[in-house]
Amino acid sequence: MTSNFAFHAWVRDSLLANKPYDQWVRELLAATGTIIANPPVAWYKRVKQPIEQLEDVAQLFLGVRMQCAQCHHHPFERWSQDDYYGLAAFFTQIGRKPTATRGEDMIFHQRGVAQAQNIKSGKMVRPSALGDTLPEISADQDPRLKLADWMGNPDNPFFAKALVNRYWKHFFRRGLIEPEDDIRDSNPPTNPELLAALEKHFVTNGYDLKSLIREITRSTSYQLSAVPNDYNLVDQQNYSRYYPRRLQAEVMLDAIDDLAGTRTDFPNLPPGTRAIALPDNSYNNASPFLRVFGRPDNASVCECERTQTSSLAQSLHLMNAADVKGKLAKGGGRADRLAKAETPLEDRVRELYLAAFSRQPSAEEMATAVAYVNEPPLDAAGQPIANADPVKMKQDNFQDLIWALINAKEFLFNH
Repeated sequence: MTSNFAFHAWVRDSLLANKPYDQWVRELLAATGTIIANPPVAWYKRVKQPIEQLEDVAQLFLGVRMQCAQCHHHPFERWSQDDYYGLAAFFTQIGRKPTATRGEDMIFHQRGVAQAQNIKSGKMVRPSALGDTLPEISADQDPRLKLADWMGNPDNPFFAKALVNRYWKHFFRRGLIEPEDDIRDSNPPTNPELLAALEKHFVTNGYDLKSLIREITRSTSYQLSAVPNDYNLVDQQNYSRYYPRRLQAEVMLDAIDDLAGTRTDFPNLPPGTRAIALPDNSYNNASPFLRVFGRPDNASVCECERTQTSSLAQSLHLMNAADVKGKLAKGGGRADRLAKAETPLEDRVRELYLAAFSRQPSAEEMATAVAYVNEPPLDAAGQPIANADPVKMKQDNFQDLIWALINAKEFLFNH
């Protein structure tokens, strides 16, 4: 648990500082020492075998799935078993020694010739990087540094491409190469010129992630309406309109808390910690909401772990789950506060729409909301209940109004 917190903090601080992406990857790949002194070491604590390390690195940082090449030539690509074990050889000289802290090893470069055995041919394979020949690596050199050098080279055909494709998918729901972690000759991009331009921008700007985000979000493509017209109604790959995508589980939970005026408390974390700041997947078990809406368990680096599709279970959860009901009825929450407020009802409705949709309500929405909040409670026969508590009536009606906004597609989707 401690290692997860340390690793998460390192990732977060690196992103906040806008650390160049190639430097960030280099610090992870070549990490040595202990987790306390150097948090990136946590990855080597969890992923211990060279074949696991190479597969994770290839898929996550290069967008190449190498798993098939372990036993035979990749069926859809040019990668052979020698390519597979040549990449594994970079991780064969990682040493471990116990420390004074129970359960924590020290990671270090173990002097020796880096090589991995091809299990089919039996020959020892020296480090090689996906078809590129590298200079001989001496026994004193950490091969992981050479791998990081190759990955951060501006001429690398995978490194920048994999990253910008992932970011494009994050903002547009669909990658220029789909799936985003399966870059190969037989799976070309839908717009090669655009992908190449993004790669060039990213590399030219020193692997600056924030600059890449600005470039994408300031584009005309990102600012297109999600409402289709007669010409792009069926388009799903040319980005002629914005493709709506459901909010990620963590973002949605935080958005509901913001709208309801509540917070979700997570075990062993400071009060007020947001779901997007959770350090690892262990909190999924404590939150039915995160499980239902597809927060990944991080059992692998594959993006397929995160569920972004909608389901019946999600609809039912938003309609009648205990945790959602509890947020709406929370004392001191937004419904409770608005029911007791003395400001004009129209102003309170505007506050709700601004919190939910970042816009003012239309005239029709305003009239409907005001009429509903003023509607008295009804008995089983459908008749108004005499002497009903006006504050309790407004609390219930504001809860219903917030619930309706939460279940609106405008709230649940980026659009």
